[in-house]
This record gives sequence, C-alpha cells and structure tokens, in this order.
Amino acid sequence: MDLDSLIDFANEATEEIAKYTVPVTLSPDKMMANEHAIEALAWDSISYGDEELEKVPADKRGIYAFAICRNNAVLPPHGYVLYIGIAGRDSERSLRDRYKEYLNARKVKKRARIARMIGTWHQVLRFYFAPIDDDISSNDLQALEKQLNTALMPPFSEGDLEADTKQKRRAFR
Repeated sequence: MDLDSLIDFANEATEEIAKYTVPVTLSPDKMMANEHAIEALAWDSISYGDEELEKVPADKRGIYAFAICRNNAVLPPHGYVLYIGIAGRDSERSLRDRYKEYLNARKVKKRARIARMIGTWHQVLRFYFAPIDDDISSNDLQALEKQLNTALMPPFSEGDLEADTKQKRRAFR
C-alpha cells in the first residue's frame, strides 16, 4: 500500500475543501416567517476591507451581515450569509464604528469564529448594512437581530437566535 499517496491526498483535500466547509441550515419555514420588529430595511454593501469605509454610515445604528458573494459575468447571482449582528445595542455606536472593529485584527482574533470567517473568506466577503431610524428602540433592534438570525441561521452566528430555535439547532452541532 502506498500510504504516502493517501496522506498526500488527505492533506490536499483538507487544504482545498475541508477548511472551507461550514454547516448550513436552510429552513423555508423560518425564512418565510414575516414577523419582524421593523417593517422594511434599506440594505447596502461594501467589499470587506477599508477601501469603501466612508460608505458605511458614521451617524446611524443598524443591522449588518457578512456574506460570501462573488459577482462576475459567469456565476449566477448568489450570496451566503455567514453572520448577522447589530450596531447600537444599548448604545449609539454607529454602523461604521462597529464595522471598524472587524478590521482590527487584534480584536477579531479574540473571537475565533469571526477570525476564521474573515481569515478564510476575506477575498469574497461583503459587509451588508441597513441603517435604522433614531426612533427605533434598542429592544426592537435586538428583536430584529434575533428574528433575522432565526430566519437565516447563519453558520457563524451562534447566539442571538430565538430561544426555541437556538435549543433545537444545538441538537445538530
């Protein structure tokens, strides 16, 4: 038996495929739920990095998501939401201030899942953001975060799901 060739294959498969593998849960029922704390959101996005930082509002709280997406002339439109969070949880911290934390390697390294997400997919990672009006309460913003995380169950969002869904999701991790 040529064990070395099997080891080489296993190492190549790990490098080329396994490190990019994430568990994905796609529940049509959860996605179809229309109970949201906010009636509508105006989403925008930038490529991950600081080149387009000025496009992220410096004076608005809101909700954000990291998604893998690579638009070109051949691939069909697609996007894979990996993480959903909020800026302004019990504070006036802006979307830009929150996003800048994801550009700080020292802070990101303290969050292993987020470090993996950014370190692995930074080339095709987009930061989506939706500012909210000042009259939206922190409670409504937090409720919306839970509702969106519950609807999409992004693989890098572990908390901030509705309690029932969070408990059931743990059964498969």
